[in-house]
Amino acid sequence: MIATLTGRLRRRAEDRVVLECGGIGYEVFLPPLDRPQGEGLAAEAGDKASELHLVIYYHATRDQPRPVLIGFTSDLDKEFFEKLITVKDIGPMVAARALAAPVAELAAAIARQDEKYLRALPGIGPQKAKNIVAQLQAKVAKFALAVEGATAEPVSGGPAAPDTDGLREMVWEILVKQLGHRPSEASQLITDALRRRPEPRSPEELFDEIYRGQAAATARS
Repeated sequence: MIATLTGRLRRRAEDRVVLECGGIGYEVFLPPLDRPQGEGLAAEAGDKASELHLVIYYHATRDQPRPVLIGFTSDLDKEFFEKLITVKDIGPMVAARALAAPVAELAAAIARQDEKYLRALPGIGPQKAKNIVAQLQAKVAKFALAVEGATAEPVSGGPAAPDTDGLREMVWEILVKQLGHRPSEASQLITDALRRRPEPRSPEELFDEIYRGQAAATARS
């Protein structure tokens, strides 16, 4: 299993790159949302080639024995992709090609049940849009909170404690380290959410309440 690749950019095509790592060239498909990240990078044969780090989803099945590597520029993008491929009739390549907008924008569309928006994505027809909303509407609030341009960092520690303080700490870390919020902003978002919903039972419920509060504030402005 290949989890990450860091190497020299040897070749770039419309939807994929060849990354040389330790003398081996890996062809990696890039979803549309991650392609702009490589536009300013130099793809060359020598030492002047740009270095690129990608988080990898490795796809190979009995029906498709030739492995396909799908690359993402952040763990958050890959995590959202992995949610998407749990949906009925959404395979890895369909999901990768459908990622044509920032994760926060896609997640917000799912959360508000905007099937019209989803149908405009590459490869997503009416039935797939319905399936995405039905299966993911309650699971994407975290991604809808992502700040554009955020660079995800790992969140340390194990599962959150079942009490409110434990949930608050875990959600604060994710808001700051993965979703790009300022520490003070993250604290205020959590405080406001807990005021509206004092006893969330899981991080997902707390994220959902934070997102609902932000969506309501946006609608009022």
